[in-house]
Amino acid sequence: MKDITLFEASEFSINRILPLKKDKKVFVVFSTFGEREAEMIYDKIKLLRSECDDLIDNIILSHRREENNRVELTEIKAREADCNIEILICNSLFTPDMGDEKGKGADMRRTLYHINRSHIDSGSEKDIIVVFLDADVLPEYFGIHFVTALAGAVLDGYDFAKASFYREMGRVKKFVAQPLFAIINHPDIKKLSHFAYPLSGEVAGTLKFFNSVDFWQIYGVETGIDIDACFGDYKVADINLGKYDHEHHSDINIQKMSFGIIRTFFLQLLKYGIIELKEGAEIENIFHSSFINEDGKRMFNEFDLTEKRYAPLNDIL
Repeated sequence: MKDITLFEASEFSINRILPLKKDKKVFVVFSTFGEREAEMIYDKIKLLRSECDDLIDNIILSHRREENNRVELTEIKAREADCNIEILICNSLFTPDMGDEKGKGADMRRTLYHINRSHIDSGSEKDIIVVFLDADVLPEYFGIHFVTALAGAVLDGYDFAKASFYREMGRVKKFVAQPLFAIINHPDIKKLSHFAYPLSGEVAGTLKFFNSVDFWQIYGVETGIDIDACFGDYKVADINLGKYDHEHHSDINIQKMSFGIIRTFFLQLLKYGIIELKEGAEIENIFHSSFINEDGKRMFNEFDLTEKRYAPLNDIL
């Protein structure tokens, strides 16, 4: 990574960035699952179409159904908001080196493969900008600045733009990711600590950038991309979007996410030769924990949190 440049969202107004667009294309991808975001997706898409239509070339709903053969309310509401929206059903979206495994990172990669195969001519991957947005952001915090700021930084010459914000809870970020990312003193890894919110799902980049990084299947996707960005010759922007919130996770899910992030961090550092395991040590896939519950009883948890690391899409395109 050449460096991380810090920006405020207000620096990328629609009037400033439209002249930068020229022949480039901007794709906005909302990641959804089941019907949990059905009541939120309509207003978000409607807002973007009414105020950013000249900027956005295509809105894609990257959707995973709970039941593969049934059209879900999220799809219906998205279509009502934008009759031209492209809906990708990730349950059955073909990608050559992938099976039917679930996970946010897996579905992001499937969507990127589809964009590569269906929306670009040979050699134009640097001219497509992909903006990934989480669909569950509470309506009072969502605005067009999610797109104008992230896409704007990439239009301005950055390879990768990552959202930062204030979020009231942010337990995994504050108590796991930021301490973990600051613990090893290495000239490349130190740049991880410059991200104000390293786990944010709101990101943008050139298709060329996204084609060049690993994608982790589930919890490790943001960590893996951040680390790959550190070791590449990329211009990276950190964009302050202001206040932000979405539904908070249970303590068990927070533990699972934390395990996945820590696991990915160490596996990526092993990949780059920054650390080494000796005497038969290995990175575990099973999360074991014991605890005392509210009734004073001893309890045990065991979760298989194995997730795949997918090679850069450049390897199969």
